[in-house]
Amino acid sequence: MMVIFTGLLCEAQLPLNHKAYHDSLYSVFRTQKNDSAKARTAFQLAHYWAVKRDQKKAEKYLAAGRSCFKDNRFLLGMYYSSVIEVYLDTDPVKTRKALHKADSLLSVFHSSDAYYTLARSWYSEAINAQKVNDEKKALEIIINKVIPLVKKSGKQDSLAMFYSQVGILLMNSDQLENAEEYFSRIIEMKSSLPANSNILVRAYIYSAEAFVYGKKLSQAKSRLDKAWEILAKNPESTDYGDYYKVTGNYFEKTGKHDEAIRYYDKGIEFAKSIEDTYLESDLVRYRLGLLFETKQYDQAKKMLNQVMLSSRYMVDLDNRKEVYGQMAKVSHALGQDTEAYQWQLKYSSLSDSLHVARSDEDIAEIEAKFKNSEKEKTIARLQADKKQSELNSKNHKLTSWILGITVTTLLIGVLFLAYYYKSAKKLAKQKEINHEQHLKEMENQHRLTLVQAMLGAEERERQRIGRDLHDGLGGMLAGIKMNLSQQPQSEYHNLNIVISRLDESVTELRRIARNMMPESLLKIGLETALRDLCELLQNDDTEIEFQAIDIDENIPAATQMHIYRIVQELLSNAVRHGKPSHIILQCSQNHNRFYITAEDDGAGFDTSLIEKSPGIGLSNIKNRIAYLKGTMEIVSAENEGTVINIELDVEAGSQNRVV
Repeated sequence: MMVIFTGLLCEAQLPLNHKAYHDSLYSVFRTQKNDSAKARTAFQLAHYWAVKRDQKKAEKYLAAGRSCFKDNRFLLGMYYSSVIEVYLDTDPVKTRKALHKADSLLSVFHSSDAYYTLARSWYSEAINAQKVNDEKKALEIIINKVIPLVKKSGKQDSLAMFYSQVGILLMNSDQLENAEEYFSRIIEMKSSLPANSNILVRAYIYSAEAFVYGKKLSQAKSRLDKAWEILAKNPESTDYGDYYKVTGNYFEKTGKHDEAIRYYDKGIEFAKSIEDTYLESDLVRYRLGLLFETKQYDQAKKMLNQVMLSSRYMVDLDNRKEVYGQMAKVSHALGQDTEAYQWQLKYSSLSDSLHVARSDEDIAEIEAKFKNSEKEKTIARLQADKKQSELNSKNHKLTSWILGITVTTLLIGVLFLAYYYKSAKKLAKQKEINHEQHLKEMENQHRLTLVQAMLGAEERERQRIGRDLHDGLGGMLAGIKMNLSQQPQSEYHNLNIVISRLDESVTELRRIARNMMPESLLKIGLETALRDLCELLQNDDTEIEFQAIDIDENIPAATQMHIYRIVQELLSNAVRHGKPSHIILQCSQNHNRFYITAEDDGAGFDTSLIEKSPGIGLSNIKNRIAYLKGTMEIVSAENEGTVINIELDVEAGSQNRVV
């Protein structure tokens, strides 16, 4: 029985009229505005050209579909499924990687399209299994993995197509009755199959083929008639070739050799028209076999001469070797032993080393018919010498193999010991690195604990001083002002001066207390507190512009205080040391990342001096940034202003407290 590669039957997923199907898809692709729909159409076109074995066009539409979207998980899964179809015959490693990616992306979806796309992706594993002649594995994948997914998708035409694959695999294993059962399932589903699908016509054809090989010729004829009813209505179908082939098989089995040859000829012409070398090879083989069986050697030789004129057919080495072998046989049958000898030499030159001995025997048989007895003795002696030489060569090879295996075993042992030593050394080094890293982490954690304690104590002391100033000294000054306001107006002018000075003192006191303990931060939130701080610090000489972007109100209170103190120190340093006319403060947040940018047009400074003698204010800023697992970048030069960029983790404070 002829072996049929299941990978070729992906064509069953295309309608009978391939050209009309392509033109329809291409029209949709050109006019489609929706990116998602356009991507899907592009992947369908990539599949179409992959079936047609046009790699460049398939890759073109694959890339076009991928360019239609960015982060759509489902479409990305469809993309990797299309990668499998495009590179299935050329890059098995790439297709297997694409299968794992498609499976991980699409397995979370429970839609019909997701199930169907996954089924097609897993089907590639069945095709790869059959390519290495592991048809048992191919059957297991289709039955246990692919078909359950297709059933979930609800796509009856696809289910029928995979039933067809199972039937073909069973035919290849000579399980004809089991194969016929699957083809019958497809025929029973015909009412639910699309009218323009070629799945049903293929089911009839392959079912007929199973009946032919099972010698159930009346059933085979019935199935072929059903297939012809469909094909007659679809002149553009590519299934005519298989129909002609199986019909030729049927007539050959029934003894109608002329009819069989006529259908084989039709099939060969059709295979040439669609450039299907595989189908053409099968039909040539069948026709030659029938000509040999009926001893029509002249016709067989004529046919072989015509075949050799086809450069497309003869470019395949297997085809060429088979033609040479057939020419040797037909020449021998016609009594043309010298010509047969020449053809046999050509055939032998294309055979591999496993068939050299058999080829020599064939040559010897042909030579014996036209060489004299003396030459025959010479040939016999040469053959004996050859056999002895081959025996010596085999013994030499056996000795070499034993020696090679021994050396290899010793080498593997040495390499294993070296690997074990290297691994042990590497493990010890890794343990040492891990220990050092653990100590470093403990040191960092201890430092963070100290920083946390220091910052907490500092903040509590600020708040205590602020309350004392506001509630204690502030209240006393306010009381003095009230008493003075109630005094007789005998020295009105001097008294007003004293009261004015007291007002200034109370205002300054409140400013200091607000710096110590910002009420707006505690009551209203970080953004308002920062805005108040900017208004408080700006003066007639320095304007401060504040920009807030997406600041979350739910930042932990302790973290808000650290951010406030960092900004307070940045602005104070800028106003006090830089003497700028304009400061821009920008604060923004993206999830758990908080960004601070302070830019001024002040005097600037040499940043190399920071490392040599950092001020107390800068040290405080660095401690708070480190506590919040942040980073700081300072860009400045003398007379060119200063830009400070800070990035913080707003969740770091809570994490540090948990530790």
